[in-house]
Amino acid sequence: MHASHILALGALGLAAGLFTPAPAHAEFPEATLYPGLHGGANGVLREWDFGINARERGLRADTSFYGMGGLRLGYQVNPRLAVELGGSFLPFSSVENEGDTALEYDLDALYHVLEGDWAPYVLGGVGGYHLVSGDLTADFDPTVHLAVGLRGLVLPWMAVRVEVRDVMSDGFNQVSNNLEMRGGLDFFLAGKPDRDKDGFSDEEDRCPDRPGVESAQGCPDADGDGVGDLTDACPDLAGNPDLDGCPDEDNDGIPDKDDACPHRPGPQKTDGCPDTDGDGVIDKNDACPDVPGKIGLKGCPDQDDDGIADGDDACPQRPGPQCTKGCPDRDGDGVADDEDKCPDVTGLKQFQGCVPDAVKKFTGAIKGITFETGKANIRKTSYNTLDKAVAVMAQFPELKLAIEGHTDDRGDDAFNMKLSDDRANAVRDYLVNKGVDPARLKAQGFGETKPTAANKTATGRAENRRIEFTIIGE
Repeated sequence: MHASHILALGALGLAAGLFTPAPAHAEFPEATLYPGLHGGANGVLREWDFGINARERGLRADTSFYGMGGLRLGYQVNPRLAVELGGSFLPFSSVENEGDTALEYDLDALYHVLEGDWAPYVLGGVGGYHLVSGDLTADFDPTVHLAVGLRGLVLPWMAVRVEVRDVMSDGFNQVSNNLEMRGGLDFFLAGKPDRDKDGFSDEEDRCPDRPGVESAQGCPDADGDGVGDLTDACPDLAGNPDLDGCPDEDNDGIPDKDDACPHRPGPQKTDGCPDTDGDGVIDKNDACPDVPGKIGLKGCPDQDDDGIADGDDACPQRPGPQCTKGCPDRDGDGVADDEDKCPDVTGLKQFQGCVPDAVKKFTGAIKGITFETGKANIRKTSYNTLDKAVAVMAQFPELKLAIEGHTDDRGDDAFNMKLSDDRANAVRDYLVNKGVDPARLKAQGFGETKPTAANKTATGRAENRRIEFTIIGE
């Protein structure tokens, strides 16, 4: 090969490397067949001994450039290496004739110098020129050729390419050189770019830049549970695909990270903990785990709905207060009806629910407690009665009293309500000052709202102005 040709090829290769865009992420497919077509020009740069006895007859191929075109079939071995078989139609002229025709055959290996969807390449191969018509007479010359070029994957299934090749054949005195400039297209029949080389085309790969597995649609799956790391809520622990890749040791449908009892199956409503009786109280907190009950009673039943679990209820089928262990107490004195000698009267426990005579004197309207007119000041004439009340409270320490104040209907309603309340509290304060525990006393005024007589007469009004003591139950 002439030195100028070598320099020209080298310069073209250098230019291809310098001016090629930086490789993109996409790559050429692999294990893929592709047909191609090309066209360009073929020029005889050095005398070409083509034809039978052409030299003896004073003939030779004309040193000039001629158009050419052809087809090829290639196989893309991997994104950088391909092999090709091609043929070209080459019309040319001898020094005395313009009607000569030759066919060119090529068997080439092509290698991308850089990776990416635009890649400069080098090519080398063998072949032959086959003279089929013209005055040079039929001949076949074997060839060896080298080329540099640029190939671009413009579509996933198509690449464009340009190249310059030097075809070396036999000449008159030494090896001849034909310079070919070609441009063409390659059409990939199968396979698509796969830049992370995980076997999934970039079009179908959810993670085209990271090798992955089929179960994760081409994405990596570090824990191997079939859920790609991008969507795996537990990427380092093999888990259930239906639970975003998180493990569920007890198989209750709740991932272990959200399961309050990860080793024992349970429903969603109890955060994955077992609830044998289905009452919403998990077994470990359920005092009655085998019988449905109420959440407020630690999962135990309460047949009479009195707020006391049946196991603690002395009367589980009849509602009652806590102080009588769940048994009825209709007068509210803390003595169950079954044991109350006076079940309809609020009494004292130590008297089996009845009221002793000494206490009866201080229930209802209390005679002898009076106040200054229109005021809450207790008259001194009332002290004797109140001191007796103090003595009764001391004698019966379990006794609790409600002190109620009432007025007649004369005057403003709001004034009467306040006056009655002040008078009730004045009585309470007197008893407290005499040593009665304030927790045993409750005071409230009712104004003129609860008359016991008609307010039309002075007698009736006097009766309505009163202080009442009522026994308070439990």
